[in-house]
Amino acid sequence: MKKCAFASDLDRTLIYSHRMLEQYAYEGSYDLVEVLDERPLSYMSVETKKTLQMIHQTGWFIPVTTRTTAQYERITFFQQELKPEYAVTTNGGCILHHGKPLEDWQVIVDERLRECMPVRDMLRAISELPVAAWVKRTRTAEGRFLYLIMKDEHLSHIPLAELKLWGEERGWQVSLQGRKLYFIPQPLNKWAAVAFLKERLQLEYVYGAGDSLLDADLIRQADTGFAPRHGEVLDFDPSLEPTAASGMAAADEITACVIEQMTTAKKPSIR
Repeated sequence: MKKCAFASDLDRTLIYSHRMLEQYAYEGSYDLVEVLDERPLSYMSVETKKTLQMIHQTGWFIPVTTRTTAQYERITFFQQELKPEYAVTTNGGCILHHGKPLEDWQVIVDERLRECMPVRDMLRAISELPVAAWVKRTRTAEGRFLYLIMKDEHLSHIPLAELKLWGEERGWQVSLQGRKLYFIPQPLNKWAAVAFLKERLQLEYVYGAGDSLLDADLIRQADTGFAPRHGEVLDFDPSLEPTAASGMAAADEITACVIEQMTTAKKPSIR
């Protein structure tokens, strides 16, 4: 029976946009893993793909993403090459088992969300903030949370620290990832979903990885946690140890470290 798992964020941790590849040059080979309306969106290094297959064979590989289920299903690598038995989507709002929502978890999430300001009310409150004038488009994710696609020219002016405090007062998390400004109820937590699976699968050890503030608990609560050097989460928690590499090379570094630790009997360490 498999006793360990690698639970990892996807975007900017394992998969990368063309914009990120331009920002952090990568010397290895990489494959296109996501297309939308004939537009290439995301890439994964060949090295990371190979290592994830090894992790999948040795332990559990659990994708953990803020993407909705439909957005997650666009990643062809997880539909055609490596098919994880479990995946966490919607920032912990949904656990997929063989591609279908796990109803036991849905009941727990629905109960916890009753304690938060409803999405409709939060959307109205956000519309009254000064930052609302900088929004290009507004999207809701399966009725669970919302995100704002911001105008490029205003990205550097977003008062993220103030918005975080404003959100916390209402029981919501705030995170900026690229051009997307996320507002997510606090009960929608990636680690909470992974902790549920840790108990369900009777796991003895969990490796966690992520780049954003929404991944902070996943990194901290995992038995061994990884944060890519370019990650937003490091700005808010300097105690986390970053990878040596940035960009796509960080994914290679993280997955190589995980498979090495999974396949040795030594006490796992961050390096």
